[in-house]
Amino acid sequence: MLDFDWQFKMSVTTEEVWDAFIILALLDGHQDQGTRLCVSHGNNQSDRFTAAMQARNEKIITHGQEELPHACLGCMRLFTMPDGTTHYTEVVVTDGVTVGRPCCAVPHCKNALASTRHRFCSTNPSHKHLETVCAVDGCDKPVTHDKSTGKPRKACNDPLHLRMEDAKSVLSRSGKSKTQRIKSAKLNDALAASSVDDVHTLEDVLPVQDVDEWYEHDPLTGNVRLQQASVTSSTGIVDPSVLLTEPQHNSGACPSKDEVPKLKAVFFCKRTNNEQLFIRPCGVISGHGTMYHHEAVSNVLILFEKMFSLPRARKPHHLIYDSNCNALREVESRQLKFFEGMGMCVDAFHHKTKHKASDQFCQERCDMKTYPELLDEHGKYYFNSSIAEQTNVWFGGFHNMCREMTPVKYDFFLDEVILRRNRATVINLHRQDKQPHHPCLST
Repeated sequence: MLDFDWQFKMSVTTEEVWDAFIILALLDGHQDQGTRLCVSHGNNQSDRFTAAMQARNEKIITHGQEELPHACLGCMRLFTMPDGTTHYTEVVVTDGVTVGRPCCAVPHCKNALASTRHRFCSTNPSHKHLETVCAVDGCDKPVTHDKSTGKPRKACNDPLHLRMEDAKSVLSRSGKSKTQRIKSAKLNDALAASSVDDVHTLEDVLPVQDVDEWYEHDPLTGNVRLQQASVTSSTGIVDPSVLLTEPQHNSGACPSKDEVPKLKAVFFCKRTNNEQLFIRPCGVISGHGTMYHHEAVSNVLILFEKMFSLPRARKPHHLIYDSNCNALREVESRQLKFFEGMGMCVDAFHHKTKHKASDQFCQERCDMKTYPELLDEHGKYYFNSSIAEQTNVWFGGFHNMCREMTPVKYDFFLDEVILRRNRATVINLHRQDKQPHHPCLST
């Protein structure tokens, strides 16, 4: 017989699930290290494990993931050279996937927000002050207050700026935007298609990246419209022929046909752009890094060098990346010593379908077929260079879970799910007789 006055309920709340996940992960980590988990009894429940999670995050930053030194027959190959000597080669594949968390709207600021309701961090006083300034770019007027509620708004008393804020509020109250609906649909498809092997299908089900937004104001009617950029993707260099065929602005055109000025504003918190995953062709994830704004190849190179410079890491012989032609140009122009002697190819799928055949640099320097150690005895690819896209389908399923997480919880959660997946992957590699192990580093 159920007692409805009983203090304990038969259903499990979201908060209880998260607490259980965090406690179990922390206890497992301390058990592996032979240490004891100690937390304060005086903090709020929401902050009780923050220090312990932060300590685990810092440990992974300085020591890397559990499987950082991983090697197996799926990601390391022994081969014989024409002179009879035996050599080995290791490969790592990288790609970005759109999973992000709230962050300070000031470019390049990595300070945490006081709460997900804020747009700017409180750590930097100049950033905190922006909460009281009009959210429209280029306007430095103080925000006004709502006449009915007395609460501060995010725009000044300029009627145009207030209409911009109203347009954004109407969109948020009416449900998901077109881009968000597309993203949610593709996320649902991604969860249902996690076992898909076709790379063409994988690219279709990956989460859509948040697109650029702007406001268009018609001075004749006073109407304000919120616009979103179409979702596009590109790799490699820009096709010069496209630039030549772009319609040129006609200075003699009728003024009424001029483009409507684009106005931008930050009415809601910004989110980090994406997570960059570094994955071995066997499926083991070496680690990840957060891109705060764009997946710039310079930042990818920095993350890669930091990760594979850790004490237990081994620098691979080949880095495969869908924009490696741009990355290799940057390596050579900046003379980055860490990448000397490393092969930097574009994965087979993107090299064939996304990069121009007329790009001589890309075809000669970034084609996997130019490296015999990357091909088997039949001339086919030895390593799975599409492992990043396949892993992104699984990783992208956490997009909605992470959207409102604090930085500490965000990093802790992603590190833990990667650790758990790696352990499952290693078990499967043993079953496939791929001999997963951690090689001893030569001194």
